[in-house]
Amino acid sequence: MSDPIDTQASAQPPAGGASGIGSKAVKASVWVMGGVVFTRLANLLMTVVLARILLPQDFGLVALATTVLLMLQAITDLSLGNALIHKQDADRADYDTAFTLGVLRGLLLMAIMIGAGAVMIRIYNDPRLFAIMAAISVRPLMAGLMSPYYITLAKHLKFSVVIAIESLAAVLQLVAAVAVAWTTHSYWGIVAGVIAAGLVPLVASYLYAPYRPRFSLASTKLILGFSIWVTLNQFITVIGNRFDNLVIAGVLGTATFGAYNVGNNIATMLTQQAIQPLERVFFPSFVHIAADRDRLRAAFQRSQSSLFAVGLPLGVGLALVAEPLVALALGPKWHLAAVVIQLIAPVLGVQVVFGAVNAVAYAQGATKDLFQRSLWQTAVRVPVVLAGLYFWGLTGLLVARILSGGLLLSVLNLMLVHKLTGLTPLEQVKVTWRSLVSTVVMIAAALATGSLFPSVEHHADALYATVAISIAGGAAYVVTHAAVWFMAGRPGNSIEAELARLLSKTTGRFARLRNA
Repeated sequence: MSDPIDTQASAQPPAGGASGIGSKAVKASVWVMGGVVFTRLANLLMTVVLARILLPQDFGLVALATTVLLMLQAITDLSLGNALIHKQDADRADYDTAFTLGVLRGLLLMAIMIGAGAVMIRIYNDPRLFAIMAAISVRPLMAGLMSPYYITLAKHLKFSVVIAIESLAAVLQLVAAVAVAWTTHSYWGIVAGVIAAGLVPLVASYLYAPYRPRFSLASTKLILGFSIWVTLNQFITVIGNRFDNLVIAGVLGTATFGAYNVGNNIATMLTQQAIQPLERVFFPSFVHIAADRDRLRAAFQRSQSSLFAVGLPLGVGLALVAEPLVALALGPKWHLAAVVIQLIAPVLGVQVVFGAVNAVAYAQGATKDLFQRSLWQTAVRVPVVLAGLYFWGLTGLLVARILSGGLLLSVLNLMLVHKLTGLTPLEQVKVTWRSLVSTVVMIAAALATGSLFPSVEHHADALYATVAISIAGGAAYVVTHAAVWFMAGRPGNSIEAELARLLSKTTGRFARLRNA
């Protein structure tokens, strides 16, 4: 690839003006979604295989360590990549500073993780936690040592290489985790996968974005000026979303926590994590049109309708097939994971509609607003979740998550979007009405089909039920979505129109090939 140190080229918008940006964004979205599908399937396969080999307690132990790591990463997150994307004319000093800060952060987190391991032995009365914490502590250091020029691929919407690397990392994680778990029948399989997943991007970053490491703190003030509110936002968000993991493990035990964590991870993996990577495309795309409020509003609503059209049926559909799917993929010892999926997946699917909010805020430099939103959510979520867990156990916790992560967060996001773009809550909801109608029809079709499978006693029953409900619900959703789109006059600013144009282009190419 070309030398990423060419900052003059970096300062220029993509060729072709607005249309060039839009074309690049569409191509980047295709690459990102293709990579997301592949990596999520690899991660899901890894979870399924490991669940067959290991026990819920094994997952609970490693989840405790990764929860601490995620919280520490959030506390120290400097959002270096976003800062470099936001600064259109970033120079060598900026990249050197980002590298230096990343390495220092990695070393700091490594030391804290090892120290925290000694403390957690006493809290949870399990000496295995120290070795797990020490092993996983290498991940933040590996991330800090990556080439800072690697971010230029995302900056110019060149995601094909990025996705290929992430896909390779997912495969290596799968192979390492399964191989070690199969050999040792212990939690070290999960740990091996975590470490292996960080090795691929570290090596690949220097192959595709060559960089000679040089330590410098010259641009610290500039980078931290953008990142400070992002860091605080990440800190508050992760504390609010992850603190319950530590509490559950202590109150209900690592086995229950392991089942809860697996169910939560599956729900998140197939809903929000399947959509969130598109934020990497939205952010650099929105940066180029941030000054044009009308274009930004239109682009944001297109992203809203598209994300909701995919995220809502994923969340609701996953809840509808949770019981047979978990019985088929994980086995009877993971029944609790199915309950978690049934209650949490629809909430995560609804929240997908706000997937582009962070990108708009980053593009406008409104990172303080993101922090304030997270602060409000955490201030309500923490006491509500603790009360639910204390009085009603795991069921109370899940209901509290629905109220705080579903209802409250939706209201906060509607208000934030109105502040950033001027779109009223009604205008935001209106673009999702076709998806809402289609989802209601999908639920009816799935429940009707599920009634044909009253009990799941064998793997064959689970397989038939999962496939039948998925096909019936999915077909009902797609057909209804297409029908209401036609009834609405086939609006061009919609995901249906984009898919229709893509289908037309594809069939046209086949026709030309056949004629040739």
